[in-house]
Amino acid sequence: MSVVDEVRSRVDIVEVVSPYVKLMRSGRNYKGLSPFQSERTPSFFVFPETQTFKDFSSGEQGDVFSFLMKKEGYTFGEALRELAQKAGVELQPRTSEQQHSENREEHLREAVAQAAAYFHQLLLSAPQANPCRLYLRDKRHLTDETLRTWQLGYSLMDYHALTNALTGRGFSLPDLVDAGLVVDNEEGRRYDRFRGRLMIPIRDDRDRVVGFGSRSLDGSEPKYMNSPQTPLFDKGHLLFGLNRARATIRNEQVAVLVEGYMDVIGTHQAGFTNVVAGMGTSLTESQLKALKRLTPRMILALDPDAAGNRAVLRGVDVARDALERDDTPTFNPRGVIQHESRLNADIRVAILPEGMDPDEIVLQSSERWRELIAGARPVVDHVIDALLSAHDLNDPHGKSEAIKAVAPIVRDLSDPIRRDYYIQQLARKIRITPRAVAQAMANASRGGAPRGTSSRAERPQPRHPESPRFSDAEPPTGLSEPEPPEDWPAAGTTTNTKTIAHADLESHLVAIFARKPALLLDVNVAFTRASLELLSAEDFTNPALRAGFLQLGRVATGAGQDEASGQTHPADSWPVSDDDWLEMIADVQLISDEPGKDDEAIMREEAVHTALRLREENLRRDRNAVAMMIDDAQNAKDKAPAAQYNRMLQELNIRLLRAQKALRLRSMVTID
Repeated sequence: MSVVDEVRSRVDIVEVVSPYVKLMRSGRNYKGLSPFQSERTPSFFVFPETQTFKDFSSGEQGDVFSFLMKKEGYTFGEALRELAQKAGVELQPRTSEQQHSENREEHLREAVAQAAAYFHQLLLSAPQANPCRLYLRDKRHLTDETLRTWQLGYSLMDYHALTNALTGRGFSLPDLVDAGLVVDNEEGRRYDRFRGRLMIPIRDDRDRVVGFGSRSLDGSEPKYMNSPQTPLFDKGHLLFGLNRARATIRNEQVAVLVEGYMDVIGTHQAGFTNVVAGMGTSLTESQLKALKRLTPRMILALDPDAAGNRAVLRGVDVARDALERDDTPTFNPRGVIQHESRLNADIRVAILPEGMDPDEIVLQSSERWRELIAGARPVVDHVIDALLSAHDLNDPHGKSEAIKAVAPIVRDLSDPIRRDYYIQQLARKIRITPRAVAQAMANASRGGAPRGTSSRAERPQPRHPESPRFSDAEPPTGLSEPEPPEDWPAAGTTTNTKTIAHADLESHLVAIFARKPALLLDVNVAFTRASLELLSAEDFTNPALRAGFLQLGRVATGAGQDEASGQTHPADSWPVSDDDWLEMIADVQLISDEPGKDDEAIMREEAVHTALRLREENLRRDRNAVAMMIDDAQNAKDKAPAAQYNRMLQELNIRLLRAQKALRLRSMVTID
């Protein structure tokens, strides 16, 4: 049994969910109000037998790990550690090398934490810190409580003050160098990195100090300076303030990104605690993924001045020369748009008033800040308008150059409806036909992108030629299918595949795809012929196996990508890694392992049968939950929800019948 299975077997999903949801027994299951969105009628169900949940109002479903990941914004590893501690399960011990590395990081973390405490005490009491205190209170209007909450500090104008303080507490000079607190230059001199500066501790998502941001107080350069890359501090993976903003972002379902650390602190002091900031560089996909776990909606609050314009145009040809000499913290619009497409996120831009920072706006008027955020525009609209403004749209050559500049932005969008919408918008703004815009974009793509933009051609989403797309639309009223003959084999039985317990269906299916990823295409063909929606990540309740399915699905369709190496893997293999899902399928025995069998044929049949059983079990669970919802609505004499739930039940019955018919037909197939 893997450690994941052991943890799952020892925890009860009802106990884990209960602190978040007031659960009421409903037959063998439990129900309550959705913990993910507001509602009056219970539509959230917990199923103790399968240790899963289903939220019919938001569409969320999964197991105990999925629940914590959604509710708390945890990664799978964080959820596993949390539940292992609750269950009294000791996670796999580290190797001696791993343990040494972790001990080393913990020692460096303690050095950084003590440095933060030292800087904070200096700010509160040292006479030399008086200009810094005046700046924070008179210029930034921060309260004493805010200074303590964020543990703001001050570094003395001394080359060895911090070194002497920490070496006196048992830390060595190499420790301080590795922690990014001391500079070790080429001449062999070692001295404090931060001197005479406002110190801003930067914390990770577990609220641990990992580095510092700093600001000069006398106008010296650099004005802003961060800790260097260290074993603790990786600016591409951190968001300032996320440790304090996590709960509000999750509850309000919107994250606001600003450019400065003081902007975050000031807005939080004013009560807007869903604000975070990057580390003075373009936003990375890792940072956006951290936010996407909490909310799909993100708003970039940008200045309208020259730096703000460069920020939204960075990476685009019309601003490249100027930006190569600019150290202003920026957001990369092309990168943001690509991330938006990959992450299925809603990224917007709010333009701030001229000459005002976010903390100044909220200090002047909280309502004005609310209006600015509420009026944020989609990032694509904003960038396109900025690009068009750089060209003379009354001149034919200007029109052509404008389309070339905008073409990479529109091509980055994965949704064909959005692409068509922006082509129509461009046609109106440039005053030419949509067909001419589309043709010009196609020509720009064939001829290569402008300097500073991507030349990657649009890659259509791969799809098996026999697998049509399905609609989530409600089936026509009265739609039904005849019951199969009574002498057909019962659903779930088979003459050529072994019986698999429901709890193992997901791991068994992922194990099959891990052996032969291309079998996913065969499964989808079978689902299509049975008029069933294609197999998707929503069929998996275990988050680790869901991630494995998505990775293997990309391999099956020829889009498998090892992000670390940038190499594409062939469709008949998958690179060995330490992903959680690989451990969970390590001991799964497949029928094709039996000697004398036709591997390809038997594996295909096993994949289709297992996938159909998984779909049948999920539909049966959902149908039973909706039936309970109907009973509740009828008992409460609430006709509107009852009618809605009856439609849901009708659709689920139709889909379940299709899955059962397909299973019975597969049971009649014999593999020689």
